[in-house]
Amino acid sequence: MQQPDPRVDRLLSMRAWQVFECKRANLHPSQALVPIVALANAEGGVFVLGLEDPDKADGAARLIGVSEHLDNEEELLNLVPKTITPPIPALRYEEVPIVNHRGQADHLLMFIVPKSPDVHSTLYGDAYLRRGRTNRRLTAAEILQLKYAKGAWHVEDEPVPNATLDDLDRDLLGEYMEAVAARESDVMTFFRSNGLTAISEDKPVLTKAAVLLFGINPAITLRAKCGIKLSTFRGTEAHPSLAGKPISIEGPLSRQIWECVEYLKRWRDGSPALRYPDYALQEAITNAVIHRDYAVQNDIQVRLFDDRVEVESPGRLAGHVTLAAIRHERFARNPIILRTLNRFPQAPNLDIGDGVKRLFDAMRQAGLADPVYEAPADRSAVRLILYNHLRDSLWDQVAQWLDHYGTVTNHDVRQLTGIEDRVRVSRLLHSWVERGLLVSRGTGKRDRHYMRPADAQPSLFDIGSR
Repeated sequence: MQQPDPRVDRLLSMRAWQVFECKRANLHPSQALVPIVALANAEGGVFVLGLEDPDKADGAARLIGVSEHLDNEEELLNLVPKTITPPIPALRYEEVPIVNHRGQADHLLMFIVPKSPDVHSTLYGDAYLRRGRTNRRLTAAEILQLKYAKGAWHVEDEPVPNATLDDLDRDLLGEYMEAVAARESDVMTFFRSNGLTAISEDKPVLTKAAVLLFGINPAITLRAKCGIKLSTFRGTEAHPSLAGKPISIEGPLSRQIWECVEYLKRWRDGSPALRYPDYALQEAITNAVIHRDYAVQNDIQVRLFDDRVEVESPGRLAGHVTLAAIRHERFARNPIILRTLNRFPQAPNLDIGDGVKRLFDAMRQAGLADPVYEAPADRSAVRLILYNHLRDSLWDQVAQWLDHYGTVTNHDVRQLTGIEDRVRVSRLLHSWVERGLLVSRGTGKRDRHYMRPADAQPSLFDIGSR
């Protein structure tokens, strides 16, 4: 039966996953708040009321509609603005007209849920987080960790009562104070003026940011993993090709960055096949150090392969930043660390908000493939991959198409490139999927399409536009 809205077929093709969930309208309205809150606390997405679970029915039989329980729709719309705390910014809903499974005019209620920079709870004070196909209720400790991860609270501002001035690198601190023409002669007064102290038991003490930036060995003072672990592998696979013992880089953050960058340059220069530009290596490490989540007990992992560099930064994407918008969005999880590093005599960061864009530009100018960002749903980490692959002229044509249209099909690629062989194009598309440049969507030849990994999730939001 022909549906009155083209969005219906798209919704029917989706299955419950990280950024999509659907429920029948006979669900109690208070329970319908759970997926909305869970999506906002995670990566955002779409929640549809009136659509049966795809594991329980197929095709048009899933179109139950909200007429199954109209009172629940009205109550849910009343509950959303009144009982979700704090309110979710930019949350919106739309009615999608359908012909339901009984052949009657009906509609679905679709909520377009943005990723939120805050942590939200439901009517009863419970906070949930979307993980895969489940909405997991968070403990108090997990809520606190999520606030840190999102940047709603700043780990860098936490006091470190056991830290003293003797734990600081006085030479580094002196160079810094001279470089910024500090007027304060007293270190604690200078730190207080620059957001590097906190109050503990009515006394000013050093913050985690102060220790991370100027500590002789922050890992010892903080009793935490806050360094860089650098591993070199033979070939292109991680196991079991580790070449030697991994290197640990510790100390104040500025020295971590430059020591790691210099190591990467020596590694690159030792192989004529490697072409990574200086700026790409510097930005990859600097970004990881500045924007990592220091509440996560793990070092930054830098993995060197014959064909790529992987930089894995602890913590999820902060604030409202998504993979799709990572080139353009700006959000500082650790604003004091960012500001302070930028004021060092040899600053690793420019602090003008275009670091990721310049990273892409540097790789393209070197004739290399675009960087790839990943945020695995099952890991609290963001991974950047720099490939030592020459740019592919065929891929460049497809990339330009994706910049404009967002998705591409086998037919589109054949039209773009002039390649008539469908099988050859399928192999090309598969190779780009294997390299992490594309993800595949759709269940068969007729609806098979491809998009960038970063665009696969936010594309759901396009459902809301007709």
